[in-house]
Amino acid sequence: MKIEKVGVVYGELRSHGFNNMTHGISLEASLSPGDTAREVRTRLQELAQQEVKRLFGETVEEKNELDIPF
Repeated sequence: MKIEKVGVVYGELRSHGFNNMTHGISLEASLSPGDTAREVRTRLQELAQQEVKRLFGETVEEKNELDIPF
């Protein structure tokens, strides 16, 4: 089997009293020579978690990978 792309979907539901808020994101990446699917999935998961934290208004370490044009 040849894996060419890897994707992740990540979301969080947070409750504050009677208010519930959900934020989520879906990311996908094409594998480059030398990449492994597991490494790319792990990196996408990290980026997705950081972006969801940012959507909730938390301060997170800046990662420039999401700013790369596609």
